[in-house]
Amino acid sequence: MKKYLALVFLLILVGCGITEEKQIENRSLKVALAYKPRSFDPHRHTDSATLAVTKQIYSNLFSIDNEGNIVTELVESYQIQEDSSIILRLKKGVLFHNEDEMKAEDVKRSLERNLEIPVSRVLVEAIESVEVIDDYTLKINQNNSPSILLHNLAHSSTAIVKEVTKNSQDIDLVGTGPYKIEDWSLSEKVILKGFDKFYGEKARMKDLVFQTIPETSNRLIALETGEIDIAYDISANDIKGIEKNPKLKVINEVSLGSDFITINTKRVKDKRIRQAIEYAIDKKAIINTVYEGYGVVPKSILSPNVFGYDDEAKIREYNLDRAKELLKEAEVESLKLGLWIYDEPSRQQMAQIIQANLKELGIDVEINVLEVSSFLQYTGMGEHDLLIGLWYVSTGDADYGFYPLLHSSSAGPVGNRSFYSNVEVDNLLDRARKTTSTFERKENYKKVQNIISDEVPLFPIAYKNYTIGLQNNINGFLFNPNGNHILYKVYYEKN
Repeated sequence: MKKYLALVFLLILVGCGITEEKQIENRSLKVALAYKPRSFDPHRHTDSATLAVTKQIYSNLFSIDNEGNIVTELVESYQIQEDSSIILRLKKGVLFHNEDEMKAEDVKRSLERNLEIPVSRVLVEAIESVEVIDDYTLKINQNNSPSILLHNLAHSSTAIVKEVTKNSQDIDLVGTGPYKIEDWSLSEKVILKGFDKFYGEKARMKDLVFQTIPETSNRLIALETGEIDIAYDISANDIKGIEKNPKLKVINEVSLGSDFITINTKRVKDKRIRQAIEYAIDKKAIINTVYEGYGVVPKSILSPNVFGYDDEAKIREYNLDRAKELLKEAEVESLKLGLWIYDEPSRQQMAQIIQANLKELGIDVEINVLEVSSFLQYTGMGEHDLLIGLWYVSTGDADYGFYPLLHSSSAGPVGNRSFYSNVEVDNLLDRARKTTSTFERKENYKKVQNIISDEVPLFPIAYKNYTIGLQNNINGFLFNPNGNHILYKVYYEKN
């Protein structure tokens, strides 16, 4: 009789889809980050560590597929009107983590909140008003190319949030994502719990644990010992070692980001000096040394898979003699500059190469190393001469690549840390936002690329690869070129 009951129980479990493998999957997934997330608020912080976590908590109206196409997420359908306004019809039955159903009024308030916060405002400032038509329908009145706004609404910093009363951890936001916040303390660990009323496919792991491990070597050791399951920001130097380890595997894919040098134009005012700096930096040497040869010298801060990328843009090749000529023309015999970086091994390695390159030019470079939040704070105030920056064009559209980094209205913390101001560039970027013609937009971005190539408020060093180490039995990881990888489908493969 007992055997019969056990067999019946097993058949019931299998019939319900609760197999032994599912039980094994009901474990914590442990992910190592290089930096501590700054907060649980995606509208206020756009650093990669924060968005890597918040992407699991909050959903967007739209997302971008692997081909760069806009696809719906919280939206059931949408229509673009003749006046460029957009009608959104929301999915029904979507619940926030406090189990309130998401309605059009919630989306309206979330978008208006974006408009109130400078960091995320740059993504939605085209919105003039949001009208609620009914519980599941709203109209966005906006004055730019609808394509730009749709791409921007796929950015993790425009995720839909709902403000609620603060809990014991001072958390006052809820989302609609596959995971909800379980523990967001002041420690180096964030714990998320699967939301069993998620509108889509339920998370395959009961818990998601993000552990901050700043040192690259320590992240690798934690991966090798099985302390963690997935490690972000693996050093290029460690790729071959991981590939040789039968217990591990590695993902090394091109992202939507680029590493670049920003020059503070308020401090280095002569463009000939800025041109000389770019000529003097050996980008190929940086790629070969820092990135182990993974990559090519970029033509633009836009990666080739971003709309608006100009394949005909010219590269300023390493040319020390030309750099010296330009400094002579600018009547500069010696110069001292501060190069600011955040505390990360590849950044330090890159900075040392740049320091050595510029020393040959007669420029004395002092390297200032800060932790990420201080780096962002002080460079946003313009305390630097040079900095090594990283920007992900997470929307897949050149507007988010150029406007925050180059438009004069974005000067400071929003993104324009070169404090660059050029009326022609501003006008080109503004016109690119207004027109619905993809041809005109591309032409405007091409002209912008040509201008900044000449004036050099910033210049690219390398396209950013995402290098991620995983335990070999981890499956279902969805790589996202914007860096906000999808984790709710991850599961352990049964050995």
